[in-house]
Amino acid sequence: MRKVLVIVATVCLLTAFAEARDLKVTVYNSNIGVVKDVRSTDLEKGTNHLSMDEIASRIDPTSVRLSIEGRGVIDVLEQNFEYDLISPDKLLRKYLEHEIDVTTDDGSEYRGTLLGFDARNLVLALAEGRTAIVSKEKATDIVLPPLETGLIVKPTLIWKVRSSTRTSAEMEVAYMTEGMNWHAEYIATLGDKDDKMGLASWVSVENRSGAVYPDAKLKLIAGEIHRVEDRKMRRPMMLDAEYAAAPMLEEKAFFEYHMYTLDGLTTLKDNEVKQIRLLGETEVEAEKQYNFDAMRNDKVMVVMRFLNAEDSGLGIPLPAGKVRVFKADDDGSLEFIGEDRIDHVPRDEEIKLYVGDAFDIVAERVKTDYSRISDRVTEESIKIEVANHKDEGITVIVSEHLYGDWDVRRESHPYTKIKADQIDFEVAVEPNSRSVVTYTVRRKM
Repeated sequence: MRKVLVIVATVCLLTAFAEARDLKVTVYNSNIGVVKDVRSTDLEKGTNHLSMDEIASRIDPTSVRLSIEGRGVIDVLEQNFEYDLISPDKLLRKYLEHEIDVTTDDGSEYRGTLLGFDARNLVLALAEGRTAIVSKEKATDIVLPPLETGLIVKPTLIWKVRSSTRTSAEMEVAYMTEGMNWHAEYIATLGDKDDKMGLASWVSVENRSGAVYPDAKLKLIAGEIHRVEDRKMRRPMMLDAEYAAAPMLEEKAFFEYHMYTLDGLTTLKDNEVKQIRLLGETEVEAEKQYNFDAMRNDKVMVVMRFLNAEDSGLGIPLPAGKVRVFKADDDGSLEFIGEDRIDHVPRDEEIKLYVGDAFDIVAERVKTDYSRISDRVTEESIKIEVANHKDEGITVIVSEHLYGDWDVRRESHPYTKIKADQIDFEVAVEPNSRSVVTYTVRRKM
């Protein structure tokens, strides 16, 4: 029969803060959060020991800042972060050189000072100079007296505070924690002619910090902040999803980033993904474009373009995230047609969404000629054939990448120099027909 070892310990807890009066959480899209927790407490004249245990288990202890406002002079003398997991050996280690009581399965009782222990035995100093080695296998009860410092069973911040007078004080505890993140998700819906697009957005806030933040004021920071990171393993955790309805996020510029503040309070549960509406359904002007870039894809790409401008229906800074694109069928049902990911997009910048590859448009690129003019000069000829199997005319943007000191000697279609190593041809193709682009380029290496 398997015996159960019972360890009884009397716990002496430190004086804790009162319930949170004001809680603010700022989440960055780089796996960190900043928590600001304002509470009230009473300080005695002299030295006080305060503790707070409703904190993140993934806290960065070096980032903790405590500010105190009250009457008289208040000094923070010491700050500690403690997290003891309850286990028999952890408890016994704290009672080395302390007196404990042990009862074995044959009814024998031992009271003595714990000198040491291992996986099998306890070593006790008994009265009159005697020493007993008690088998852990035979021990049924171990009773432990109170400890002056108490036992810490959850992540806990502990402060040693000196006050010049007895006073009520307001304390703000601020700290950074890992395990918090957020990202935006967009739903785009194309109109009948693919020239209008409805756009809505939600933000997903992930809390894996090991703490719950009830009724918190939530802020989200979008931007690339610089951090010096310690390399360490992070444990994976499963996430549950919660969908929050109507609240909107107010956007404003903040330093070189953008801040989104939730109107009202919300609760962030541990191991939760909370979705909050960022942008209601907004109609924007859009354009469908066909692109063929042999360096990126051997197919003709379908790209939706729109401008993040007020005149186009938007004009707000858009945080990075995934954009899922849908289009209504003849029966009115929405069908998924592709998705892409965007970076942070400032106002008045163009957005391009690569949603998929065209089924009825085929392009092929071949090198038709190559010659070496000298040791450093070469010349080659290129042909790109675009076939349109649709019942309507199209225009395809053909992108070519040229390196070195180049000069296009002959071309069948006008081109636009996009940048130092790229030119684009705008190729019109009639319904159910083909168009061929040719050019010859000379390069000096």
